[in-house]
Amino acid sequence: WLGRRLPAAWRQSLKHWLRRALFAHELPAPANPYARRDRPEVRGSADGINIVGYVRSEHGVGESVRACARAANAAGLSFSLHDFNAGNAARASDDTWVHCLAETPKHAVNVCHVNADQMPLAYATLGREFFRGRYNVGYWAWELPDFPEHWTGSFALVDEIWSPSQFVVDAISRKAPVPVVRIPHAIHVDVDARVRRRDLGLPDHRFLFLTMYDTQSFQARKNPEGAVEAFRRAFPRAEGVGLVVKINHPHSGADEVRALKASLARVPGVLLIDRTLTRPQVYQLEAACDAFVSLHRAEGFGLGLAEAMYLGKPVVATHWSGNLDFMTVGNSCPVGYELTTLDRDIGPYAKGQTWAEPDIDEAAAYMRRLVDDVAWRTRIGEAGQRTIREQFSPAAVGRLVRQRVGVIRQLLGVDGERKRAA
Repeated sequence: WLGRRLPAAWRQSLKHWLRRALFAHELPAPANPYARRDRPEVRGSADGINIVGYVRSEHGVGESVRACARAANAAGLSFSLHDFNAGNAARASDDTWVHCLAETPKHAVNVCHVNADQMPLAYATLGREFFRGRYNVGYWAWELPDFPEHWTGSFALVDEIWSPSQFVVDAISRKAPVPVVRIPHAIHVDVDARVRRRDLGLPDHRFLFLTMYDTQSFQARKNPEGAVEAFRRAFPRAEGVGLVVKINHPHSGADEVRALKASLARVPGVLLIDRTLTRPQVYQLEAACDAFVSLHRAEGFGLGLAEAMYLGKPVVATHWSGNLDFMTVGNSCPVGYELTTLDRDIGPYAKGQTWAEPDIDEAAAYMRRLVDDVAWRTRIGEAGQRTIREQFSPAAVGRLVRQRVGVIRQLLGVDGERKRAA
């Protein structure tokens, strides 16, 4: 209850202090015990993976777990799911994969969709036996070029790291003593064609842009204010157009959300949705709108952008960070930017770090053209859809997962003993 009401930066500091106070005695020595030649024999089958993380949680890291399950399933790779939900303030009501939940790990490889700062808590919560004798992969996201120094202790808990974009791979690789491999999110969106805009409380006969963010992902990074300002400049009178602003977990950043709502009251054509939706409802919302806008300052991947492109929606977004893996000038509307330096700490993003400040006027110009130029809008939407469905489908990502698991099996050796990676 308290965690949901504290400002995000306070919540992060409190969780960090509590972890150190409560679980310090459970953490392993700084050196990785699984990186030595005398590590124990591998436990479990080497022909599949144990997927660990926020299986039922309705936020981005939870969707990361479910995307991995989609990829493994599409590749015909055996897997079991293990729900880790400690320290999570997000709603946990997604039952999509609960039928695959298991109590004990079955395979020799753990893939932990738990970010670096939470890995010590996962280790303490799940226990040493969960990790002992297994090849442990951390599926980590991060959004800025410099990986936090105070998170580097978590390298001791993993044999290698998977990350969703080349941007994140590059950031982590600069400090990682273990392999870092790009395994993107598997994108698949199911929508009910019978659902209409009126079912979602949206108006018909308007061109609707959508921008959305989760307060637990930090409003300053997601920058919804940028999308609102671009919309205001593009359509001062908002005739025949609208901007849907979707906020997830509005109570977590109450002061920031309150300020945003006050500014929205002065912008014609803005429609606010400030309640948590299920994943199917989010997909329906993405499908109901005509275009997606994300003037973020940094992204580890950009799930919302990729989902909108999967649905054939043109995307207007800052052309920097993780979304560069799938956004080009030919399949989307990439917005220019200037790199700026943070002048204060914002949650885990430390003063002195670098992120992007998008060009609001360029974004506004893209938004006007999307409304006015139907042929170009259609061409952009179709090209983006091809990119996601061909390169980021569960089948495509599943092949990458299967290939990497094959490499890990070679490292483990057919006799069940690990080999030192070159």
